Amino acid sequence: MSLVIPSSCAAPLHFSQREIRSLSSHQKFASYYSITPFQHKVALSCKTRHIRTHLRNELNVLHKYAVRSKGHDFESINDESLGWDDDEEVEDMGSPWEGAVIYKRNATILHLEYCTTLERLGLAKLSSDVSKTRAAAMGLRVTKAVKDFPNGTPVQISIDVTRKKKKLRLDGIIKTVITLLCNRCCAPSAESIFSEFSLLLTDEPIEEPETIDMGVIFGEDKLTTSGNSGEDDDDDALIDMDDQLYFPPQQRQIDISKNIRDRVHLEITMNSVCGPGCKGMCLKCGQNFNTGNCNCSKEEVQEKSFGPLGNLKEKMQL
Repeated sequence: MSLVIPSSCAAPLHFSQREIRSLSSHQKFASYYSITPFQHKVALSCKTRHIRTHLRNELNVLHKYAVRSKGHDFESINDESLGWDDDEEVEDMGSPWEGAVIYKRNATILHLEYCTTLERLGLAKLSSDVSKTRAAAMGLRVTKAVKDFPNGTPVQISIDVTRKKKKLRLDGIIKTVITLLCNRCCAPSAESIFSEFSLLLTDEPIEEPETIDMGVIFGEDKLTTSGNSGEDDDDDALIDMDDQLYFPPQQRQIDISKNIRDRVHLEITMNSVCGPGCKGMCLKCGQNFNTGNCNCSKEEVQEKSFGPLGNLKEKMQL
């Protein structure tokens, strides 16, 4: 077997003048044998055709790899498979999230009824067995469409749609029951909610006013103060800025769940009472008087003294 050594890696050794003449006299030797001089004859038998064969084999391997690579359809990896499409070209595939309250644009529908639960709205902390029992007594039921929380606290929403120029006004009412802590005994109490709300959907982007309206100043006209003196019969200006949503004509649906949650949060009160006959709780031991009594009231109460001056009257009489 001949030793294959690349010329770039071999270090030149000493050689005789005879060998140099032999290399220069034969031109074929330069093209057929390695031009790197070696002292031993075995090293001179290293032919460049072995190097060429080795390189040719490597090129064949690269060629075969390139042929195999053609089998992969790289053109199939386009923008669709990588998900780099523009958001405008993606069609709506449904609700933004499961359980969202979605208003869908429809010119023929003027009244809508929604049914969801507190759990689906992200208000699971306000739901308990107490609120579910009160909701059942009020006639509120969870519909079959609510499959993820069939045993949750129901929330019913009724909406009336009023169409105006480049505007849609949604006037509705929210009916549900939330669980709060009783202000007297700190036990869970059910609070019924009947909250009205109004949303204004506009075709044009919402622009915040430069000046903040602080209300009606005493002695001035209400419409003049609010800046809508030219629209006497239009009360859209009374709707809060957070309840005015941008709803472009090309958009088919909009999520109003956030506004529903905000209305439910506004109904949370600190004066909730579990019942009109609540007896409260003991401030010393925490015993709920609705379920039992404690012995704190039977203990002797120390009389109030005046400290060092408590016996002053007796000392003065002596």
